[in-house]
Amino acid sequence: MFLKCVGKSSTSGRQYPTVIEELCTHFSLDDVRKSTNNFDDKRVIGNGGSGIVYKGCLQHNDGSDYAVEVKRFHMLECKWFKKEVELLCQLHHPNCVSIVGFCNHKKVSIVVYEYMSNMSNGSLDQHLEEGQLSWKKRVEICIGAARGLHYLHAGLKRTIIHRHINPSSILLDDKMHPKLSSFGYSILGAHFKEKPKPKQSIYAGSRALCYEDAKEVAI
Repeated sequence: MFLKCVGKSSTSGRQYPTVIEELCTHFSLDDVRKSTNNFDDKRVIGNGGSGIVYKGCLQHNDGSDYAVEVKRFHMLECKWFKKEVELLCQLHHPNCVSIVGFCNHKKVSIVVYEYMSNMSNGSLDQHLEEGQLSWKKRVEICIGAARGLHYLHAGLKRTIIHRHINPSSILLDDKMHPKLSSFGYSILGAHFKEKPKPKQSIYAGSRALCYEDAKEVAI
């Protein structure tokens, strides 16, 4: 079953600033259910500490189909969810994984991402293990990943520090172009042209916030 991506849904009762809803689509829960066949277990493609990831199917206005990843958060009214949406909706770069939209319905928190697994070549670590990448292609992938990092560090109003760069977090699309993913441990640094203040960095990603909460509990 496919869902037409026709724009933003009603924003009545929203809990998010208007700017976020302008940057990515706000899906209804019914929309997301249709796209995942009511969260069918057969659609599950990942299950992590913060949520379950499903494969969803959407349709552009022109009728063309495209796949998405639908992450349903475990935590009810999860502040990690809001942080992740606020972070990802700012990213618009060919070397960073994109967010498609989100759903925040009562006690259900969902983020919809572009789908990489189906049309891509997986993650960089898989190709390194196989040992079939030429050195030229490795350099091209490194350059692409570096461009993504430079965008995070200097291409936004506020610096984003990824903190989880490794071969498994570098995904490769169908043309072997790299895209940075796994922004869960990211933190916000200084504003552009502002002197860096590392001790005052704000946790932006869902896992980074979870890690900080865990430290507070331990203390």
